[in-house]
This record gives sequence, C-alpha cells and structure tokens, in this order.
Amino acid sequence: MVQRVLFPKKVTREELNSLVDRAADLIRTAVDYKFILVLLFLKRLNDLWKTEKQQVKERMLKEFGLSEEEAEEEAEKEVHHTFNIPKQFLWNEVTKEVKTLPERLATSIGEIAKLNPQLQGVINRVDFLEFARNQENRELLRQLVELFNKYDLGGEEVSSDVLGEAYEHILMKFAPEKAKEGEIYTPREVIKLMVEILDPKPGESVYDPCCGSGGMLIISHMYVAEKYGEEETRKLFLFGQERNPEIYAVCQMNLLLHDIKNANIANGDTLDYPRFSEDGRLKQFDVVIANIPWNQDGYGEERLKKAYFSERFSFGYPPQNTADWAWIQHMLASAKENGRIGLVVDNGCLFRGGKEKAIRSKIIERDLIECVILLPEKLFYNTGAPGAIIIFNKNKPENRKGKVLFINASQEYEQHPEVKRLNRLGEKNIQKIVEAYKNFEDIEGFARIVPFDKIKENDYNLNVSLYMIPIEESEQIDILKEYEELRKLEEEKLEVCKKLEGYLSELRKL
Repeated sequence: MVQRVLFPKKVTREELNSLVDRAADLIRTAVDYKFILVLLFLKRLNDLWKTEKQQVKERMLKEFGLSEEEAEEEAEKEVHHTFNIPKQFLWNEVTKEVKTLPERLATSIGEIAKLNPQLQGVINRVDFLEFARNQENRELLRQLVELFNKYDLGGEEVSSDVLGEAYEHILMKFAPEKAKEGEIYTPREVIKLMVEILDPKPGESVYDPCCGSGGMLIISHMYVAEKYGEEETRKLFLFGQERNPEIYAVCQMNLLLHDIKNANIANGDTLDYPRFSEDGRLKQFDVVIANIPWNQDGYGEERLKKAYFSERFSFGYPPQNTADWAWIQHMLASAKENGRIGLVVDNGCLFRGGKEKAIRSKIIERDLIECVILLPEKLFYNTGAPGAIIIFNKNKPENRKGKVLFINASQEYEQHPEVKRLNRLGEKNIQKIVEAYKNFEDIEGFARIVPFDKIKENDYNLNVSLYMIPIEESEQIDILKEYEELRKLEEEKLEVCKKLEGYLSELRKL
C-alpha cells in the first residue's frame, strides 16, 4: 500500500515549493521533470473534485433537504465539477495499491483525457508504463505519490497563485538542464518588463506565437488582474502556439493551474502553419509578445514561400541559417493596425548584413520600431549572451514618429538568488527601464532618442551600444587625502631606514 495521510493538511506557498523541491531531488537524472508536472496536475484535479463534491453535498443537505445518500449521489454528477472524473479514476483510488500503480495511473490518465477534451493531448503526453518498466522507477513513482499525498491541493486556501507558482518553480528549477536540450525558459523578470511596457488592457487580445510553457500569457493575465481587478481578466483574450507537443502540454497545464481557462493554445509550427486565422486571413491581435527561437535555421525563402499566409513576409525572406526576421514579420503581420509588439532577440539580428539588413531597413523606413533595449548578460539559462528587446508600435504617438529610443540596460541587474552563474532583473531595474520607455527622453548614459537619419547613416544598424554607451562609474579620488597618506608612508619609510642603518652600524662594530 502507498502510505497516505488520513487528513492531508492545507498547503502554504512555502510548503508546496518545498514539496516540489523534494520531488525534483527524487527524480533528478532519473526521469523527465514532466512526470512531476503531470502528478501535481492530477493531484490538483483530484482534490479540486473532492472539494467541489463536498460543497455541493452541503448545499444539497442544507438548501434542498436531500438525504445523506441522495446528496452524495447528486454531488458526484458531472454537472457540478470543473472536470469530469469518475470515482474509479480519482487519485485516491488509483494510487492506493502500489503493485499496480503505473498501470492504474496510465489507465486513469487515458480515460480522464477522453472525458475532458481540454485535457486531450495534455495529461496523456507522458508514459507511466514505459517509465515503470524497471523496479527502481516503480519505487521512485511510489515515493513521488507518497510525497503528493501529504497535502490537500483542492481547498479554497490553496489558491491558483500558490499552485501556479509551484508549477513555475519546477520549470525554473529544471531550466538550466533543459536548456542544454534546446528548451527555452524565459526568465519571468524579462517577461514582466515586456508586459509592463506593452501594457495589455481588459478587452484586448494577447498573442504569443512561440508560447513555450505560457509565461508571456500568464504574466499578461496577472498584470491585468493586479492593475484592473480579477474580474477584468475575463475580458482579456489569450492566444498562443507552440511547436513542441510536450511543451504545449506543459503550457496547457500551467495555464489551468493558474486558473486561466479562457486561453486558446494551439500545437504546430507557427512559421509553416499559423493556427489562428479569421475570414481567410491571418488573425490579428492587440498585443503580440514572444521570446523567439534565436537564430533558428531551416526557414529560408524556398520554405517560407510554401508556408500558409506567405504574404506575411512582405519585407523579404531571411537567410537559411537564421529566421529572426521571419519571426518578426510574422508578429508584425499578426498585430492590429494599432497593435504593440515586443520580442526578445539575439543582438546579432540588430546589425547583421545581407538579407537581414534588407528586411531591417524596410521595417525601419516604415517607422514601426519604437524602442530597442540592450539587456544585461547572463540573464538566460541557455546562453550567456545579453539579448535585446525590440518594441514595435504600429500606431506611434506623434512625438515618437521618425525616431527610435535606444536604452542601454546592460548594467541593470542583480545577482540571481538561486543560480550563481546568472544575473536577473530586479524590481528597481525593471521600473527604471519602463520609466525610460514611457518618458521617451534622453537620459545620460542610459537612454537616447535617435532620428532615422542617424540610423540610416549607420547603415540601418540597431546595435544599442552604437548609440548609447553607459557611463562607467569611476572612483572619486580625494587628492589632498591621498597626498597626506602618501606623506605619512614616506615618513614611516624614513623612520624604518634610520632604524635599519642603526642596526647595520652595530653589526659593523662586531
């Protein structure tokens, strides 16, 4: 039998993060971290179902005068639950017998996915049967289940913020390792900076064409909730597309654990086949935001001409070895006439020549670029390169037309609290950059407004350090104080020399 706590306690934020840390320590190097994500999600579904059942049962007893048995039967009906989960597939039933644990998990996951279309292709992406082919992994699975049994994740006290944070905690914990395999995890501070600049509002749509685990969409949702109130998030429309089916599944679970149920996420290659269209044309959004795959190869002219909505690439086709400006054109084409676009890019796309320069020059001439921000180095898990943020605005205010604001934020960082080799953007750093963007004015050593003529003179080079070099902090020297200390040292030296001469004189007499 799997050991269980009869009355699981309500979990705090700290306890849940500690719980997933212990789960991570158990599986490290043994199995993919996505097994933890699925187990956490399944446990949440189970405990949420139980909480909903209890609430309905109490209402049936109190308000409708049903008998205990009648209330119990009514409370188990599908209509009263967020997810349709028959009793035999609930966590408690599935995990009570350790000998058949992997088989029962696999069966329940398959059945729950069939009964809940929104979970199809989401929870059934990991294979517990394959994982549990050896005894060591079966024991590991038992330990993981035992860990999750210690807490109730369904009560009102366990908010979506707490659960969502725990999920993000797992993603961040494994980000350094998964980065080596090509998975991209955008630091949440970088996303927060971009979201504050793009300022999504109730009634608007936000789209991420390479949404990964959903960070851009989740933080946009949190931003609107904090600024306008939780109710207003119902008027925020979230869209995303992710090519990797496993990461797509992670994104869906991440959104649901954050209690975001109105997001529309698609699986597929955005450059080849963007999934969102309207009336036979590419769907457009108010805010388009992404950390694009840097220098993605294989998307040259021949391939993109065959892609759906190839008219997206009206400024030209990128070289075969880097699709940065294909992504940028897709995002521009996906934005409404007054849309705002923000993306993280490799600095190389700001100044490389050839086909990229040809595309870049046309976009600059169209006056679509509003701001370029150089980020600090060592922010990202998959590269030490600094990266940059480009902000596009299809409806620039009059005072910003014909100009680009360059912000050199390369010195705006603090030491990462958990990963020693990394830096991160602190709250003060984020606010300084956001204020510079909003004020749109020159700031010595930090920000500079550059007219198009100057950019043209520089051959359409958008490299931030070409226009703005940060002021090096130099140590202020007090000349009088330094001279006084030098004079004292000289006096001490003379005193030592006199003593030494005395000792030598005595030695000569011997």
